[in-house]
Amino acid sequence: MTFWQENYGFVKEVYDFRLAKYQEWMDNLEGIVNKVLAPNVQYTYKEFKIIQDSLTSLCRDLEKEGMKEWLDMMLEKVAMRVSDEGGQSTRDKELRNAEKKKLQTLIERHDKLMPPTIETQEKVEMYARCYSFGDDMKPTLKTLEEMRHLSSKDIHPHNMNMVEEQIEKAEKVISTVESSKEQYEELMKRGQKLLSGKNVAPFLHDLLEKLDVTWKEANVKSKSRLEMLTNSAKDWETYDEMRTSICDPVEKLESDFKKYRKFYDPQMFAKKLSQKKEMWEDCKKRSDEMLGNIKKCYETIIVLAGDEKKEFLDREVAEVEEKLQIVEKCQKTLEKLTEYNDKLTAAVNQCKELNDWASTSNSKLKEICTSEVLTPEDRVKEILVLQDEAHQRQPLVDPLDADFKALITEEDLEKSETAKTTLTDWEDCKLFVVEVIEEIEKEANSISKDDRLYADYYCIVKDVNPWVEESEKITKEPLTKPQTLEEALTLLQQQQEFDTTCLTNKQRLEDAAKARGDMEKPSNTENLVESLSPRWETVKKVTEERVTKIQTLVNTWQELKATTEDLAIKMSEVPKQDEPNIEELETVFTSMKDLFAKKKELVAAV
Repeated sequence: MTFWQENYGFVKEVYDFRLAKYQEWMDNLEGIVNKVLAPNVQYTYKEFKIIQDSLTSLCRDLEKEGMKEWLDMMLEKVAMRVSDEGGQSTRDKELRNAEKKKLQTLIERHDKLMPPTIETQEKVEMYARCYSFGDDMKPTLKTLEEMRHLSSKDIHPHNMNMVEEQIEKAEKVISTVESSKEQYEELMKRGQKLLSGKNVAPFLHDLLEKLDVTWKEANVKSKSRLEMLTNSAKDWETYDEMRTSICDPVEKLESDFKKYRKFYDPQMFAKKLSQKKEMWEDCKKRSDEMLGNIKKCYETIIVLAGDEKKEFLDREVAEVEEKLQIVEKCQKTLEKLTEYNDKLTAAVNQCKELNDWASTSNSKLKEICTSEVLTPEDRVKEILVLQDEAHQRQPLVDPLDADFKALITEEDLEKSETAKTTLTDWEDCKLFVVEVIEEIEKEANSISKDDRLYADYYCIVKDVNPWVEESEKITKEPLTKPQTLEEALTLLQQQQEFDTTCLTNKQRLEDAAKARGDMEKPSNTENLVESLSPRWETVKKVTEERVTKIQTLVNTWQELKATTEDLAIKMSEVPKQDEPNIEELETVFTSMKDLFAKKKELVAAV
């Protein structure tokens, strides 16, 4: 019996043990490789160092050639025992094949494990550097993340002191971020250098990007928070200042409002109103600007103060708006006083106009009644003119009297001497106007109907006669010959206006004739209408002839202008036409020549 046969059990036990160790080594190696290459997993440098050391230890005899040869040899030794006992049974063959297949499976697994293991050996050093970099970066990244959080978390300072505290905190945050700048720049350089190498850990790019984004956001948000707080502090300061300052224009208006009252001298009242309106406008402008600033600041500070402070701030703004009600109150009162003064001014001015008319008419009436120059007819005419004016003024007296009594009440008379003076001036004026009107009526009523009619006749004839004489001279003078169509149109308009004047004076002559004819006792004086009418007929005839000639000239000239423009258009189209219509052109040209000759004759005949 050989050594192997005698110690078969021991040999088999060692073989199984070594086979199990071989499988355990591959399990450990595969586990370590998977840990190194695991996606979405990041270790600390200390944790990865343990993995790296384990990998190094497992890879000292990576090929395991000795192990594979020994196992293969021992498999044969185990199989020989069966042969020495007189051949292999079917069961022994199956056992041997199973063991061999098991060993072959392990060797194939070993072969498949080699490429990822070699790849892992190549990467593990760079991964270790990346993990070391990650550990070095964590304190700086943590600081920046904290500063970013502090710069973006909700805060609700609802008074100036709290805002100042937040400003101090924001400045500290900015100081911390700026003090991390050197570490940030150094880490970015190290990271970029690592990225430029081979076999870089997959997480490194995202880690660097996170650091860069966090740094930028911490910078921007911290500065933005400080700027917001600084602006809020300014707005709080402005808000408090404006709430105090707005009392000045409000108190001025309240004080001035107590002095608002009526004055009964329109000029002085207008001056007082102008001063008070100027002051009101200045106070309103200032208070509106201040209220606008208060509301603008409110919109800013309420964002930070939050809903808890909103009710309190709303109440403060409402108190300011309530104070400003004096502005509208003053405005309405000033409008009423202005309306009153406008009415009083209109009444006083109308009183003055009536008084001036009465004074002038009274003097004129005395002059008419005592004049040795005026003819009886002129005297009658002048008195009748005054009577017409008196009839126009008389209906104004009673409404104006009612206006004065409505504007100046008994209470006003008790309070103001100026009111008494103004009302007395009107009453004196009213008496004087009524007296003058009555005097004019007295003189007018003393004139008989025939005297009135003859005065109408005489005055009309007296006015028309100079016009007839002047018109006769005009009709005898030749007209200026127009050189252009525009001059012809102007001349036509002048003659048409003169013709209208002729018709107006014809009507006046007819009125004069009617007035003379309506007299109960016929006048023995010469009837000048009979001598003026034929002369008017002569003037009218010449005027109509001139209007007709010039109208014909204008029509011909306008037709000539249109024909000339039409010919010019047709001539400009000739170069573009293959066969121009010469006959049509000749017809238009002939028409133009005829019109030009006709226009020339008409101009000569003007």
